Formats: sequence, structure tokens, C-alpha cells
Amino acid sequence: MRVKQHFLTGAFFLLSFFLCAQPFPGKIGVNLEGIGGTALAFPNVIFTASAWQSIANSGANATQDAQGWPTEDFRVVFFDHRPTNAWNNVPDDPQKYVVDQSGTYSLSFKGQATLTSWSDAPIMFQNQAYNALLNSTTVDLVFPPGGGANATLLGNYGFLMVNFTQTNYSTGIKGVKEIRLIRPGYQHNTPQLFRTSYLNSLSPFSTLRFMDYVRTNDIDAGYPNKQLWTNRQQPNAARFTKGAPWETIIALANYTGKDIWINIPIDADSMYVVELAKLMNTSLRQEIAIYIEYSNEVWNGSFTQFKYNDNAVIQSAEDADIRASTPWDDRRRARRVAKQVIKFGKIFENIMGVTVASRTKIRPVFAWQIGGYLTWYDDVLNWINTTYGAPKNFIYGLASAPYFGEANASSTATPLQLIAAMTVSSDSNVTSVKTVAQYAYQWQIKHLQYEGGPDNGGGSTTNIGNRITANRLPEMKTAVIHNYKDNWFSASANGTAPIGTNDLANYFVMSGNVSRYGCWGATEDLNYLQNLSNAPKYDALCVLTGMCGNTPAVALTAPANNTKVVANSSVTISATATDVDGTVKKVEFFIGSTLMGVDSIAPYSITWIPVKLGIVGILVKAIDNSGKFTFTNANAIEVISNASGVMEEEPKMSFSVYPVPANNSLSISFSNGRLPNSKIEIRDLSGKLLLLQSVTTHEMKLDVSDLSNGMYFMVMALENGKTITKEVMISR
Repeated sequence: MRVKQHFLTGAFFLLSFFLCAQPFPGKIGVNLEGIGGTALAFPNVIFTASAWQSIANSGANATQDAQGWPTEDFRVVFFDHRPTNAWNNVPDDPQKYVVDQSGTYSLSFKGQATLTSWSDAPIMFQNQAYNALLNSTTVDLVFPPGGGANATLLGNYGFLMVNFTQTNYSTGIKGVKEIRLIRPGYQHNTPQLFRTSYLNSLSPFSTLRFMDYVRTNDIDAGYPNKQLWTNRQQPNAARFTKGAPWETIIALANYTGKDIWINIPIDADSMYVVELAKLMNTSLRQEIAIYIEYSNEVWNGSFTQFKYNDNAVIQSAEDADIRASTPWDDRRRARRVAKQVIKFGKIFENIMGVTVASRTKIRPVFAWQIGGYLTWYDDVLNWINTTYGAPKNFIYGLASAPYFGEANASSTATPLQLIAAMTVSSDSNVTSVKTVAQYAYQWQIKHLQYEGGPDNGGGSTTNIGNRITANRLPEMKTAVIHNYKDNWFSASANGTAPIGTNDLANYFVMSGNVSRYGCWGATEDLNYLQNLSNAPKYDALCVLTGMCGNTPAVALTAPANNTKVVANSSVTISATATDVDGTVKKVEFFIGSTLMGVDSIAPYSITWIPVKLGIVGILVKAIDNSGKFTFTNANAIEVISNASGVMEEEPKMSFSVYPVPANNSLSISFSNGRLPNSKIEIRDLSGKLLLLQSVTTHEMKLDVSDLSNGMYFMVMALENGKTITKEVMISR
């Protein structure tokens, strides 16, 4: 639940104006909701499923193995998108809207189990089959449309729990492993990480903020506990219980090409930040800028990160300088936040070789709040200048969250009256907004919005039906446009600072349902983006960015879905792309989440030399002359070691590589075989050969100082024509 504090005043009026506002391309970002929300981000539902619940010990979590898979009979909630309070038969939402999740899901797992459902829908399990050779069970799970007899009371079906009983992974071992539940519209073996509609929904925005995506709020164990890099969410985990892994965030950024706004955990130690910077340095597209924030709303006493920061500034030896700098605890808290984000910026610049002072790629941000907190900005900027030097060399900007709400509306206000009150609230923010803009301009930095948008949450059920309905009216589009066009980007909102000081504004959030706790989503359903009449807030953001409608069309023409290709052979990947209102600027080709190549001239194609065996996904993305993009669904391609499709026996020769990651040299140790005529190759991710060396001893070193940071394939080519492949990371 989001908790906000606001300081809103103003007289009642509703400003009407011409809706075709001048667009602000590159200036509107978006916060992404937490994974598992109504955006249905992943084709594989298991990433965001609930904890395994023990059937034998009701209410307790099931036992699990080191990889996180259950080792006893269990039940799991795959999703629950019912309207808030539907479980008490009194939904908050007067329309009782539920995102349609009906269709046939593909469920698979290692081992055997008897399946039953616990759902608000009459679930059917069909075509259940067990393959003894693979120890694998597959089954079609049919989730019906509609809401049955309760539709008028509770809305459409939206809840799915499945019981796994009589589980048998292997002799004497209960439970099952490697569970996959693939959404309708995606084949059972899809390697696709994100839903295509999810990727396409992000096209209008310049920046993605990942605060909820990584579960920033209330995650610390309390000061002085520290979170280590090894404690982070691992990308190969059974479920993403700590939010999305950083690798997943990097993948989304690489697909979309958007700048990212990251929130460092409140309790992360310095080496956590070092490892994160190294990961981004080697894996993130070079053109992507990184906004860096310390946790989220550390000023907000509703979150545990407030108390962590408060205890640290009072107790930690590291922050003795902060304690000595002022007797006022509130200003100490703000100064410590600035100190932390400056430290993070220095770590990133040391690893990436780009200075914060260049004001390009690395963008540390001091985030606080307007209203009663304005003097904290001024104090922090003067403290930075005294302690470090000119703030522009250490932070990119100040950030605030000028939400606009209906706190001053009556308890019986109509939806239109609520929107009018929200517009008054937006106007009342201008005084504070321009004050922070003037602080920013004084020190030659930017004023940004880490969050913002309409806010009518707070947990109250008073007038809840009208408060929810207001968010669905066309007049809300007008209010959102006015909030940004007139009360953020305009000259009056910048005060004595020049236009452009108020810069990037991150809307909160991309997608979300409606309830007493807030109606945050620009859209409630990604399907609404095909007809924006049902998504007035997203429609407003489209007007503000000028980046919606007439997106390019693209199709992957080769290789065909489920094709087998031979490792180390040349494969042509081709696509067609058109644009009805302009031109196709380029087509990007992805293997997994790695950008493998770009072509700007039709017919669009690249050459790929696959190295690693297994199933990979190929996606293509067309970008038009205005920057709008469209993705295709991924084609699943299996890389095999020979043209017959028969996997060869693993060669007896093996080798290990160290250090991990590598720096300027790689040490290789060989074992279990003879060496004559063996060779070591290093290839980039497209398969291009970069280095070739004969193997003459069981211990050798390779000079890789000429290779850029990033991931590579090391291939051991044996004299019998077989190969062994390992992934190698180079990071300096």
C-alpha cells in the first residue's frame, strides 16, 4: 500500500483548455508497478506466484530445497487480481473490473502430482501427461472467462490457487521442481521473458523507474543490518520473492532502450553498489542513462527506511561527520541521504569511467518532498557545496513528488467535482514546484519528479465509488495534461528559473487496479491501450509525449518459430517493417535480451552465429522516425550441435576459467582428457570470432585486454569436431 503525505491548498476551479498540448518528448517517464500486478509482465506466471503453502501444516510455508522448489505437498496462489475487498463480497470498485485472464495455460513441472484447483472459477485440468524419460508432467489448465453467477457482485474471475498433492519428484523425494505456468497466447516452451504487450506499452516513455519493481519499501531488517550483493534476488530463483532481479531490470532496459531510474536498497553495503555498477557496466546498453536514488521517500515516516536512515545518522561511525554538521536531526537525515547518493555516484563513475560532472550517463538524484519540506532542499544544497564542492559535479538534480489529490472535496462530491478539486490541488503545488526549480537553477542542476500524478488513495472508503469513477472519465485526461503542461513544464511553474529546469517527470504508475488505497495506474488493463477511451490518464501521457498512435508494424520472417539451427553455423535473421505515417528508422534484433544487431535498410536482416546449445528466443523491434516502437512475439529457436538434431554425448574434456569476472587476462585450467589439436575460441554474443589460440598445456592464460567489458562465449573446439562452451564475463 502506498502512503502519501500532501500539503494542498487552493480555491476551486477547473481550467478547460485545448487538449492538443504541445508534446514534451523525452521528458515523461513512468514508474513501473510491482511485479505480479495487473500489467501481467511475464509470460511465465511462476515468477510472481505466492509462497508455497504446506498442505500438511496449513498456514505454514512448505519446506523447499536450495533452489527454492517445494519438497512436500503444497498449494500456491498463481494470481489474485480480484477487486479490492471482493473477498468480503463488497468490492471497492463500483464496476468490479477484473483484467481478463481467461484462456488455456500451459503448466509443466519436473516430477508427478495430483492437481486440484482452489479458485473463484471452475478450473479444468486437461491432457495431463507424464514423460518418465524426462521426469516431466505437462497439463493444460483452462481458466474460463466471465464471472459466473457472482459476476454482478464480484466481477470476472480473477483468482487461481492450485493444490499439488501426492507429489513425487523421484523415489523417496516429495515435491516437484521447475514449475512453469505459461499464459495463454504463448507456447509452452517460450523463452520470452516479458509479454510483448508489456514491452510495447512502454514505447511513449523516456525513463523507467523501478522503485516498486525491486520492492524498495520496507525491505530492510533494521539498522545496523546490511544487505550483501549475495542476498539480492537471484535471476535463476524459482520465484522472484524480493522483487525483480537486477538482471531482469537490465533486460527490460536493453529491450526498450529507455533510461533507467534505480533505487538502491536502504541497507545495501558499498560492495553491493560496486557489484551493481559492474553488472550494469558490462550488461546495460551504453547509451542508457542511469538515475540513482537512495531507497525511496526516506523522508516518509510510514516506511521502515525512514527509521533505518534515522538510526544510521545518529549511531553510525561513518556518519559522525553528519552528526557534527548540524544539531537538527531532521536536517541530518536529509544530509545523510545526499551523502549516500553522492557516494553511489562516485562508485558508478569509477567503474564506468564516466564522471557525474559530465551530466550524461550517471545521474545521482537527491529526492525529498515539497510542501513542508522545502527548506531541506536549500539546506542540503548548501551543505553539499560546503562539504564536496559545486553540487552540479556530484548530483544531477533534485527530485520531488507533486501529486494532486481531492483532499479538499466534500465527502459526497460527484466524480466531476472530485476532478475539479484535484485540478485545484495541482494548481496549489505550483508555488512549491517553482521554489525547488529556483533552488535547482541556482546550483545549475535539474528539478525532477521521482513520482507524481493524480492521488486519491489513503485507505478511506468514504465516497470510494465516485473517487474511483473520477479516474475513468475523459475529464481526467484534461486534468493530467494540465498538471504537467501548465504546472510543471510552463514558465510559471519554473519561476525565475528558465524553462527546462523542471525536467523529467515520472508518472506513478504504468498499470494498476483501483481501490481505496489509490487509483495509480495510467491504465487498469494493457488491452485498453488499443482503445484509449478506457484509459484517459494513459491517453493524457500520450498527448504529453506525442508518442502514441500509428506505431510501426513488424514481423519476424526467418528463422521460423521452433526451427532448429546448428551451432557455429551462419544463420540469417530477417524481418519486415512498415510505418503508416512516417518511415522505419531501424530494426533491432535480439537474441534473448541481448541486442545482436541493427539494420536501417530494408529488407532488414542480420547474421547470427549461434554458439551456446539450447532454446533461445529471437525478437525483433521496429522503431519509426519519431522514436515509437513495436515488438514481435519471440520465435523459439533450438541451437543443436549437429544437423540431424541429435544431441551428442558431452565430451570428456573439461575446463575451468578464472577469475570471475575476468579483467585483462583469463586463466584456464584443463582436465579429463588429452590436449593435442584442441583450440580455445572467444566469440562475442553474435558468434563472431575474436580470439583463437591452440591449447598446448593444462594451464594457460589468455590476454583479453583488447576486449571491451561484457559477456562472451569461450568455446573449446576439440579435435573430433565437438565443442564445449562457457560464458565469460569481462569487467574492469
